[in-house]
Amino acid sequence: MTTPLQGPTAPSVLDPDLVELAGVARRWLEARVPPEAVRAAVEESDETLPSWWAELADLGWAGLAVPVEAGGQGAGTEALAAVVEEWGRAAAPGPFPGTVLVATVLGRHAPHLAEPVLAGAPAAVVAAADLPIDGGGLAEWFLCRVGAGWQLLARDAVDVESLPGADGARRPATVRIVGAGEPVPVPDGEVDQLAALLACAEAVGVASWCVHTAAEHARDRIQFGRPIGQFQAVKHRCADMLCRLEVARAATWDASVLGPDDPQFPLAVATAAALALDAAFSCAKDAIQVLGGIGYTWEHDAHLYLRRAVSLRHLDGPGSAGWRAQVVERAVAGERREVVLDLPDEADSVRAAVRDELAPLTQAPKDQWRSLLADGGWIAPHWPEPYGRAAGPLEQLVIDEELRAAGIRRPHLQVAGWVLPTLIAHGTDAQREQFVGPSLRGELTWCQLFSEPGAGSDLAALSTRAERVPGGWSLTGQKVWTTMARESQWGICLARTDPDAPKHDGITCFLVDMSTPGIDVRPLRELTGFALFNEVFLDGVVVPDELVVGEVGGGWQCARTTLENERVSMSSGSSFGPGIQSVLDLAARGGRIADPLVRDEVGGLLATSSALAVTGLRSTLRALAGAGGASGGPGPEASVRKLVGVEHEQRVQEVGMELLGPWAVVDRDEGARWFGGFLGNRALSIAGGTSEIQRNVVAERLLGLPRDP
Repeated sequence: MTTPLQGPTAPSVLDPDLVELAGVARRWLEARVPPEAVRAAVEESDETLPSWWAELADLGWAGLAVPVEAGGQGAGTEALAAVVEEWGRAAAPGPFPGTVLVATVLGRHAPHLAEPVLAGAPAAVVAAADLPIDGGGLAEWFLCRVGAGWQLLARDAVDVESLPGADGARRPATVRIVGAGEPVPVPDGEVDQLAALLACAEAVGVASWCVHTAAEHARDRIQFGRPIGQFQAVKHRCADMLCRLEVARAATWDASVLGPDDPQFPLAVATAAALALDAAFSCAKDAIQVLGGIGYTWEHDAHLYLRRAVSLRHLDGPGSAGWRAQVVERAVAGERREVVLDLPDEADSVRAAVRDELAPLTQAPKDQWRSLLADGGWIAPHWPEPYGRAAGPLEQLVIDEELRAAGIRRPHLQVAGWVLPTLIAHGTDAQREQFVGPSLRGELTWCQLFSEPGAGSDLAALSTRAERVPGGWSLTGQKVWTTMARESQWGICLARTDPDAPKHDGITCFLVDMSTPGIDVRPLRELTGFALFNEVFLDGVVVPDELVVGEVGGGWQCARTTLENERVSMSSGSSFGPGIQSVLDLAARGGRIADPLVRDEVGGLLATSSALAVTGLRSTLRALAGAGGASGGPGPEASVRKLVGVEHEQRVQEVGMELLGPWAVVDRDEGARWFGGFLGNRALSIAGGTSEIQRNVVAERLLGLPRDP
């Protein structure tokens, strides 16, 4: 059965044509290289070229990234990586990755030598003498590093010793040069970088299979009378697997899109290799853990993927730690991965219209900008008219660029940014008229009265009650962790109106005037020493009927809208304290960057930071493609960014304190900045849904694991 191109099994590419190419590759591999064919290759005493190799050569995939004038298809490294990813997903035998690597290098720099490899002659790369290489036992051509350069040698110019392999489907070999070869003028580092890119693409395929297989097993396997996917420990392991996959996928895709002619390609490849090889290794181990005793058997395919992950992680190249060191070295030298979105041609006409409409605003006094932004729908242009502009993704991006170019900063709506979408979606016309415009103009401020001492993550367990009184409702209860409660004029509040209904059904949403008698706001000092949060006590607070949002008993739908907007706002990189650049500066300034352990830690942070930025780009590209496009519809990136991003920011603060040493405990200057950031960032994995709840969301919504009944 063909594996569907969705969820964790979806290809990394977003371009519709390349999605189709990946689908063709998957169908071909499923037909020619089923699991039993991989097992047969493992069981063979001697490594042999697969029977379908000639058919594979006829497909022309070896020349995907080779220029057309050199006999290739000119589709670029993104297309090549898409096919190699499918190769990893199948754990296919045979020297395909090495062959396409040699074909690509020759096609780019020595096309007169490329014909036999493009025609299907297997090939391998020998980057260092006397070290095992991938696919050497079957190769007919060898691209070898000789001194400071590269040469192409035929089989009779090398001495090859095939070796037994941890990955029995693709075995290593050592190669010793005994003859002369043809020089290949390759730019310094390009072969290693292309090899790393293809290894990362294959690793993403391996990780994708592992995530899909683990989740499928967790859905179906019954233990203790329940699917094991209902158990939180299993659910969270699967969610973490998906997060590692998506971060690695983003980084690998980014490098493949750039290609070797882009000056940022070396840094992008180092970033991908710092993440993807470890992701495949970790996901393969975790898949076996989820599969349990079944996964530990020889009969299950999981060990084939663990073996492939080990080979990818250890064969050729400097390994994950070496790539993380390269990320640091390039960052210290001033290199940065600038993630830039190239808008399509139709953006030009949109830009002209937006610029014309913004012209009066740019000429107005600055103290009028907020009102003009609000009245023109510019503050939240994706909202429906008249509150926004009903702008699609392309128009939103153009508006962002034009406002930046004009030096106009949109005001931050703070909690109103979560409340107003709820009013627009569920409120009455009178409520929208009373609250949306004034809030956009900054005339009204809001707080969110949701959490309670006994109902934080389990919000539906709230106990604040609302009882019927003439003309409205009387609210009594306690709310906690309420940001801006002392400064706010209004609050959006959840209260239980039907104590006998199921807990999600008996809740109603109210708008509360914070000056109403019966409200007692008490500052709640946080572990930072500040009091941004508050406790709010409600004692017979009367709310008129016209301030009920949505239906009585329908408050949970309102709550979901509010919380979804809160989580989206927190997935965009919120943080307290110094950032990753400050970590790098601190390590370099103190000379600690020379310590391999420090370099490895900082390199991992730099790589993750870059990959998270790319996940944002991928989300934007999905939105631009539209729901009807091959890559349209929501992807997993937003959920992954919220979960991975906040824990990454927390680790940034911890590493900064480690580098600062004893001065981290001095509450002034740098010590105050780093320790304050460390304390402040503890809130990020709690607010907007704890990391534990987010893992449940990722597992249930993205992997389809069953909810706990």
